[in-house]
Amino acid sequence: MVAASVSKEIDVSAIPLDKYVTVSPDGHLQCEGKRVRYWGFIGHFSIGWNKGPGDPQPNDPPEVKARKIDKLYRTNDAFAQRIHDLGFNLVRYWTNPACFEEYAAGDGSNADLFAKSLESLDKRGIKVWLTSLGGGILGQITADDATVINDPATEKAWRQALGGKKMELAFNRQCGWDPRIQALTAKRREKIVGWRNKYKGNLRLGDDPQIAVWEMYNEEWWFSFMINGYWQDLPKFFRDGLQDKWCEFLKKTYGDDAGLAGACGFLLPGESLKKKSVTIAPLASGVDLKNLNDANPSVIAALTAKKQALSRDNFTRQRGSDVVRFFLEMNVAFKSAQRDALRKLGRGISRVPIIFDTGENFRIQSIYLNQFNDASVMDTYLWQFAEDRQQPRFPFTSGLDEPPRTSMGPECWAEVNRMPGKPFFLYETQTNNPSKYRAEFPYRIAALGAIQDWDIVCWHVFGGAADPDVAEPYTGPLNLSHSGGGGAGVEGVHYCHDEVESSAMMIAGRMFINGALKPVEKPTLMIFGKKSLYDPASMDYGKSYGSLAARINSTVYRYGCSMQVDVSREDDTVIGPAIYPGINEPCPLRPTDQIGFDWHKGNLVFDAPSAVSYTGFFARNGGPVKFGNGIVLDNVTINNPDGMPYPMSNDEKYVSLGIVAMDGKSFGESKKVIISLVSTSFNAGFSLDHDAVADRRPYDGMKFGGDVPGKPPVLIARVGATLTVPQLDGMNYVLLDWYFRPIGKGVVKSARLTIPSDKPVFFIVLTRV
Repeated sequence: MVAASVSKEIDVSAIPLDKYVTVSPDGHLQCEGKRVRYWGFIGHFSIGWNKGPGDPQPNDPPEVKARKIDKLYRTNDAFAQRIHDLGFNLVRYWTNPACFEEYAAGDGSNADLFAKSLESLDKRGIKVWLTSLGGGILGQITADDATVINDPATEKAWRQALGGKKMELAFNRQCGWDPRIQALTAKRREKIVGWRNKYKGNLRLGDDPQIAVWEMYNEEWWFSFMINGYWQDLPKFFRDGLQDKWCEFLKKTYGDDAGLAGACGFLLPGESLKKKSVTIAPLASGVDLKNLNDANPSVIAALTAKKQALSRDNFTRQRGSDVVRFFLEMNVAFKSAQRDALRKLGRGISRVPIIFDTGENFRIQSIYLNQFNDASVMDTYLWQFAEDRQQPRFPFTSGLDEPPRTSMGPECWAEVNRMPGKPFFLYETQTNNPSKYRAEFPYRIAALGAIQDWDIVCWHVFGGAADPDVAEPYTGPLNLSHSGGGGAGVEGVHYCHDEVESSAMMIAGRMFINGALKPVEKPTLMIFGKKSLYDPASMDYGKSYGSLAARINSTVYRYGCSMQVDVSREDDTVIGPAIYPGINEPCPLRPTDQIGFDWHKGNLVFDAPSAVSYTGFFARNGGPVKFGNGIVLDNVTINNPDGMPYPMSNDEKYVSLGIVAMDGKSFGESKKVIISLVSTSFNAGFSLDHDAVADRRPYDGMKFGGDVPGKPPVLIARVGATLTVPQLDGMNYVLLDWYFRPIGKGVVKSARLTIPSDKPVFFIVLTRV
């Protein structure tokens, strides 16, 4: 039974300041005087949010309720242990509004479960990235919220604008300019920051050193929504408020109508700064200007008479640039003010990184916003399906067959937004199932994280906790992205049942946490000026970064690349080499002497004193894989089980090997080393509709239509090999399965370790006395 006792109250002033995760002077994360990196798990941690028959019910007898609550505690605690065992040291934690309600320790409420799960994580040293400052957690707006500020002059109009209806406070466009929405947001966030954990000395969240990152908005995409005109469906009161801000911006910039007309070339009929009737235009392509501003009837009449919509081509570049600058500066201003207000609310939140927003992706305006942020953030996802039957691995693809990237197309995501002097957080990432070659993806992320010297990687998404009273709670079908699913979840990015990717993820994660692979010593610096930052073309997705856009990805993987915006300059400049893709690119590509991408042979290799890895098509290697420290991978075999869909062929021998010293020391000195060697897996009976893949129907909502998702058991292509490991000679080893149960043991003799292909080896642990 897991106890629900309340711990002794903590004196917040006695918490050492170095216990909090902060940004160091050189722009990385630090805690207790040391640099720290986090390999994170994403998912809804607390269980019991949707009360089912197994959860406490109002009419349960006391003994039944107590038994059910204890089960919830044990489930969460076992889940925390599973997360820890798989190598994660951070949870990007999602909550719901009920988590912040009043509770009593032991009552089994959502708030009680939230508090208890934080304790379960904390006792295992797992930090938390808390997303609870945005989203549905903020609740709704009603007319009664008009009194949140004292402004009688506008109170009646504000109430009427809501029309008796409720409006979500989260992702509220008018938060950029409406003082009531801003005040209401601040008030509700203050309640969250002040919430107390009765299992952790009554600590307020804002004082708790377990919270390593606070997030204000998750994928709000405020700038994108505004330049695409999504504010046009707001009540007139709010549109007029935005219109006023726009005209104030133009008046401050140009002074009067003459100055505005001179700079922008012309004014539309009826436009006037004095009358505050200058249309917020142009916006992104495809927007009908007749719907832009009902405060300007003259413009509406003129455009209606023309019976056509005006595009950016009908305006000067300067006018389009003004629209970009207006929304960008508003975005920076209101989020900076929110961050500054949060800083005053606690001992921890005054110090740890606060993230403005995790949205915007391939937009230069995201770099500018993040320059005012405590860290730079980005995400990426990659589906590894073929789009052409001529691709040799159809219907799948491997990213090791081409120059490295982590994006679906030419607009790179994870490769942008790294800034000098700021930490970088990859807030979400994953490849999807079904994917034959997904074992490579954790190492590809670890490689990019090393090249670019990242601070956090978060994997999406583990899913919910499993029943600890079941013998094998994490045995189940692979979650798939297609119709029929084979397991619930988002687009096949769950990995709770995925032994193959989890094994690779665990090893790659320890490499990342330890900083086992050194970064590029002197990355190229791309500096963007006003011309690129305010370019009207950047309103459209994929049209950012000016002439440098085509060189970003290839430069990152060859030389490393940082970015910044300098509004004091007009044009872009580059300090360091910047190359175009496919032009004089070396292969193997070696950004450092420890990382090598060879798309001719189809592999990615790490070779460092405390970490080595080979991921790729061993059949094309031309012999054993030899590392600089004397480790050799040879005699690779693949054991495809009966009925294996898309079996791994001898012409491929696709394998993913990772060896890492857990303590970060060289292999010859380390007391503990772990090894993973995996290939692929599929649900039994799985098959793809090849016609659907070939005509790109997978990208239509990720629904294939004619495929068969399959079902348990998951069929795993087991890998056998001989490892020559001179630095590990004499170490004891234990083979562990998916549940960390020993299935074999021995001692490394004559510097050789044989990995069998007829046992369900999840990973291997070697220890030195």
